[in-house]
Amino acid sequence: MADASRLVEVQPVDEEILMVHFMDGKVHFKDDGTGESAFKGHAFAEGDDWIEAYGEELNVAEAVRPENWKLYPSGGDGEAVQPLAVHRKSKVFNSDHAWNYKLDHWLFLKLPKKMENGDGFRIEVADTLGSEQEAVEFVYDLDRSQSEAVHVNLIGYTPDSPIKSADLYLWLGDGGPRDYSGCEGNEAWLFDVVSEKRFPVGKVEFWKEESDKDAGGRNLTGSPVWTVDFSDHSRPGRYRLVVDGVGASPEFEISEDIWKEPYSYSTMGYYYMRLGEAVHANNPPPRQPRFIPGEDPAGFTIYLTDFDPFDEAWKARKGDTWDEPHFKPAVESMFWERRLPGNPTNDNAIGGHSDALDWDRHLAHVSNIYDMLLPFLLSDGGLSDDDLGIAESGNGIPDLIDEARNEVDMFLSLRVGEAYAQGLTNPSKEKTVMFQAGATTMAAWANSANSAILAEAFRLAGDENLKAHYLEEAITAFRFASKQDDLQLDEKQDIGDAFMRGRDFRMMAAAFLYNVTGDREWEDLMAADSVVKDGVADIEERSREWVQTWGTAAYLLTPHKQHYPELAKNMKASVRKQALENNVRFMNERPSRRSSNNNYWRTKHELQLVAIAHHFSKRRSEKERFEKAMILEADWGLGRNPSNTVEMTGLGSRHIVNCYTSGGNDGVPGMHPGHTPYNNLDPWGTTWRGSMPQWFTERGYPEWEEGGWPEQESFFNCRYSWTNGEFTPRQTMRGKHVLYSYLYWLSKD
Repeated sequence: MADASRLVEVQPVDEEILMVHFMDGKVHFKDDGTGESAFKGHAFAEGDDWIEAYGEELNVAEAVRPENWKLYPSGGDGEAVQPLAVHRKSKVFNSDHAWNYKLDHWLFLKLPKKMENGDGFRIEVADTLGSEQEAVEFVYDLDRSQSEAVHVNLIGYTPDSPIKSADLYLWLGDGGPRDYSGCEGNEAWLFDVVSEKRFPVGKVEFWKEESDKDAGGRNLTGSPVWTVDFSDHSRPGRYRLVVDGVGASPEFEISEDIWKEPYSYSTMGYYYMRLGEAVHANNPPPRQPRFIPGEDPAGFTIYLTDFDPFDEAWKARKGDTWDEPHFKPAVESMFWERRLPGNPTNDNAIGGHSDALDWDRHLAHVSNIYDMLLPFLLSDGGLSDDDLGIAESGNGIPDLIDEARNEVDMFLSLRVGEAYAQGLTNPSKEKTVMFQAGATTMAAWANSANSAILAEAFRLAGDENLKAHYLEEAITAFRFASKQDDLQLDEKQDIGDAFMRGRDFRMMAAAFLYNVTGDREWEDLMAADSVVKDGVADIEERSREWVQTWGTAAYLLTPHKQHYPELAKNMKASVRKQALENNVRFMNERPSRRSSNNNYWRTKHELQLVAIAHHFSKRRSEKERFEKAMILEADWGLGRNPSNTVEMTGLGSRHIVNCYTSGGNDGVPGMHPGHTPYNNLDPWGTTWRGSMPQWFTERGYPEWEEGGWPEQESFFNCRYSWTNGEFTPRQTMRGKHVLYSYLYWLSKD
């Protein structure tokens, strides 16, 4: 049938089940860098997308009838057989700006007898299905036939990795989870795709029953999980993991530099959240407009205000106040009436990393700086790569420092006299006005911490001039904050799924200032503010009350004498305790083996304390435990998940393609690289489709919750759903950045 649902692929699930994938249509996107929306980030103009319907949609009622499928043995000998049963799952995986959509369908055919390696079929489907193809050929080749049941790190593994592990499981839609208990003990092999030789590497073992108590309190796998451990294989090469009775994984590498690419993409992801970069500053082009005062867009102005997040009117307003000017003319914004006398402007505020697809830049983002630089500090300056693909690559300064420096400088540019402002709002509806929030002591403490950690990074990089510059900025901000009537030491500042108090910023600034200067004054101030004191305290509470992670790391890394040896000892004990209890233990308890401890966002990785604990651990066995936890967490986001997808744009052979991010219609196909969507399913306050991920789940089959969908399949390949496909660097990127960067350092060290 020429105009009908497209039969995309036939794959084995295993020797007893075939999977047939149909697509009813596909959305196409204009991406030639021309027209009204060209180089405008996430702007849309008519003609920027169109949905191609492949014709008659799959008749799902007919598709699940076994008698509508005939399987003839290859070669023409033998009678046709039909499946014993056909199961289905269907999902919205193509939707345009007007929310026109087409479904993808996966049919699971239970065969009347097991296939053997080399068996082939001519699969014929009845006309009543509405399939574009009436027949397709299939050969079961264990070494080459990819099975969606085999889950690996799609990027790969280092030769000396303490854990190389794959998972075996699959959810079959209304057929429920596949039972692989019959495969326990089956041999697993590595198939070298170059030499085409096999190497036995392990056996299938049962791991865990499915659980709704996995990371984030969700059932991430929708299935019991079996595993294959091939940690003993260390020969570099390009491989597929082959499981007897099942099939093969996608290709992956075993290589010394396997973590370089994830590390590079993570850093590029930050670069593509920057503002102020010219269209031709990089390839693909950075997001536009640049929002440079007086330059781009024409007439763009930033007005100074006295309105800040500690103001009662700000606190009383529901919703994100930074976003308040965005959907109205500037004169109608509540910020307009709070402009300073004489309506002064800031003509120097340029750069910084935006939040999601918004344009606001404010103190909640400072955690990006700290987690960009934490791996650099833990590597003692060893992460000196200057070739990661950002605009400054090749300038002689490590790219990690360049990326963090852009954010630090933006916050410093918000000074009003000697004071420090909280941040910049989203632009007005006209995109010609932003407002600068009022100056606060909190902002001064944060600027001191920002500059101090950057000064420490430049110290490690051996750049005395820039170290001195940011040291001066850090001390200036610290002294200014110390003179204020309201020190705001116990006020809280959101930093992305956590809060820092003014006291925590002060402690952090003092810790890094001690590292850079060696002056006891700073060490004494750090010790006075530390929450560890004489006992073992939480470094990072799940209650979001405070964070002293980076200040603690600073003191433990100090190049100077620790005049508070008991405090340093207790800090190490605190980090170790939290890493083990809040992270590492979960790799042995959860079906996913994830150990991140803050997973409201399904794609988030938070193992900063594990990295710090690993760095300071002296026991080989414990050090290996920490490293295994980091690798298994990274594996999950790099493909060892139910969708067999790298949960980041651009990275690897199977990655996030369309999500709510920048990079459309800029002359380079696809979205900007290095971005990790939320995969959120919670509604965000309105009935508009972009705010209601249930719009997707309601159109799929079977029903999402009762049908048992794996929660990690909550991604729908759509550019227009901010609730599902958006992200923020401080929520879904910074923890991942620490993880990939630190693992890259371990592979180099």
